[in-house]
Amino acid sequence: MQKKVYMRKLDKNDLQSIVGIEERVTGMARPEYWAKRIELAETIRPHWASIIAEIENRVVGFLVGGSGELEFGLPGRVAWIDIIGVDPVYRSQGVGRALIEEFMAWADYHGVKTIFTLIDNGNQEMEQFFGRVGFTPGKVLHFQKDIRSRSRTPSHNFVRDPS
Repeated sequence: MQKKVYMRKLDKNDLQSIVGIEERVTGMARPEYWAKRIELAETIRPHWASIIAEIENRVVGFLVGGSGELEFGLPGRVAWIDIIGVDPVYRSQGVGRALIEEFMAWADYHGVKTIFTLIDNGNQEMEQFFGRVGFTPGKVLHFQKDIRSRSRTPSHNFVRDPS
């Protein structure tokens, strides 16, 4: 029997739980990164776009997304999923699906018609997960450019002169 998954808004008190989940999934702990992401989620992002999943008062998953109009040149209001994480102990228990469904419900409530995300080409686990929850390959073409070999200095200084 699956336990009830409770959803709520992500907040700064979730920092250690999110860092722990990411570390258990990827082997990397990024507390500074997540502190900044959570701050953005609390101040800039729509309040509904960052969600925590709990089972028996334990954080077992999270989703961080966003929403906007005419983003990426797409017509109308769209939403996107930046990252979704589920504690490995709670995988295959409906946590990821519950996070997606909560995000979709809030997006729909706010007039969003399309939700998208990006995954690494060849990440079969994520491709299969998003397929199971109803996502299909989209029409947006992804471009990228490797700039690691560049050693050019920017032409503008965007730091304010303190004097």
